[in-house]
Amino acid sequence: MEKDFATKCFVCGKKLEEIKNINMVTNLPVCDDCKDSDQEKQKEKEALDSLADGFVCGCI
Repeated sequence: MEKDFATKCFVCGKKLEEIKNINMVTNLPVCDDCKDSDQEKQKEKEALDSLADGFVCGCI
């Protein structure tokens, strides 16, 4: 993720002058165009799927 992710729409990457919408799943900003879109849902899934990459469960 880029270092300026807090000022861009996490779906399309458009720079946001004002953050009006926050995605409740990822807690990242989303623009009016992407809000509640299929693309937003797909990016949510991608973000959550990548959270566990490289982690191994130690509960054996």
